[in-house]
Amino acid sequence: MKVLVAGGSGFIGRKLTEELHSRGHSVTVLSRTPDSGTLPSGVRSMTGDVTDYESIEEAFVDQDAVVNLVALSPLFTPSDGSTMHDRVHRGGTENVVRAMEAHDVRKLVQMSALGADPEGPTAYIRAKGGAERVVRDSGLNWVIIRPSVVFGDGGEFVEFTKTLTTPYVTGLPGGGKTRFQPIWVGDLVPMLADAIEDDDHVGQVYELGGSEVLTLADVARRIYRSEGKSLVVLPIPMSVARVGLTLADVIPGFPMGLEQYRSLRFDNTVKENDVTAFGRDPHELQTLGDYLATTTTETETAAGGVGRTFVGRDVWVAFVVILGLVALALTVTWQGLQIPGYLVMVGFDLLQNPFAPGLGGLAFWIGFLLYCYGLAVLAGVVSRWLRVRVLGDRTRGTWRYPLAGVLVLLGVLAIGVGLLPMIYPAAYTMTSCSSATGCIVQTGHNSTPNAFSVGVGFVFLGLSLVIALRDVYRGRPRKTA
Repeated sequence: MKVLVAGGSGFIGRKLTEELHSRGHSVTVLSRTPDSGTLPSGVRSMTGDVTDYESIEEAFVDQDAVVNLVALSPLFTPSDGSTMHDRVHRGGTENVVRAMEAHDVRKLVQMSALGADPEGPTAYIRAKGGAERVVRDSGLNWVIIRPSVVFGDGGEFVEFTKTLTTPYVTGLPGGGKTRFQPIWVGDLVPMLADAIEDDDHVGQVYELGGSEVLTLADVARRIYRSEGKSLVVLPIPMSVARVGLTLADVIPGFPMGLEQYRSLRFDNTVKENDVTAFGRDPHELQTLGDYLATTTTETETAAGGVGRTFVGRDVWVAFVVILGLVALALTVTWQGLQIPGYLVMVGFDLLQNPFAPGLGGLAFWIGFLLYCYGLAVLAGVVSRWLRVRVLGDRTRGTWRYPLAGVLVLLGVLAIGVGLLPMIYPAAYTMTSCSSATGCIVQTGHNSTPNAFSVGVGFVFLGLSLVIALRDVYRGRPRKTA
């Protein structure tokens, strides 16, 4: 059978292409940026964008079946906004169906999503529902597949969870109670291939999930447990998460927004697991925990020991990023240069008598550390924005917040010490005597900043910038299988 896999260069598409090729089918991959080096020998690749009909029409000539896997991730906000979901999912599916009808290709397997509904709560769900309507209204022999979240090598669900959390202690909206039923790509792909080959599946909508239902908190704990780390989840009220992620929508390069908040308000689980329609027992499917244990073992073996990880991962919690924006706004105001010196002055007073201020002094130091950490997080967001928007790298790397945060802290302290004389000039008394005038006493204030201290401070801040730029060019080390 001649099969066209639209979106065949993606996470699921690569695995499906290998599966179909191993079954003896003639496979063509259609993608915006096909990479023949990642495809099995003998698989043909063609360049095309499903949102541009003219660019894809030729790929449908002489095909027997089509699998439409083209999709934008619901886990991250598209670079061109949420309207891209409708353009790619619904509009792209319209073009796929049009091209199939024009070239008399009758079989279509459409990858959809759990909860797909033209009236759904998120742009992604509405676009997937609109795409299903296009498929159902066509005269094609169609099969619709609705999987829960898919995990596996090259997938983004595990990395998304790491981006969303930090090890040891993390905050999650609603305590991370949103439920998922993750399915391994190695279990899903053979079912997709069966849907292509077996006409008994025509006209069916299948909801596919894994062997276990996990909350987002459960997923995060399993991920960090596989790395030898514990995790305590602190619940963030959904109302607070809504405000924070609404504001995050306007932050360039920030990976989450209001759409992701809405998606966390409903579960991603199946009512009845239709894997049985493909002869599979749900209890025999690969679990996320087993996959993580296998992946961690292979990574440690390849590295000759325990894999290297970063403690400071992308901190998505919106109030921390907003804190950084506030800190930056304060710093660049006309009074901004006074802030570091003021912080240092109060800090010196507290060091001389640390118990006198009581809770006030403790609150000051907590606020000061949050101020510096906020600047560090903001620098990480800027780093990611540079990597995604300027360099065109879509990976979401890890910026090493602990080290950079310390450098920012030291930089602010050093600059504050250097600028302290400008803010609070030191009084001085100078006596000069001569035989003609006698002794004259002069008083005044020394407001000359300490250039050396200020210079050292900027060196520390520069080093934190170097770390950010290093992240831009190198990104996050990824696991190797």
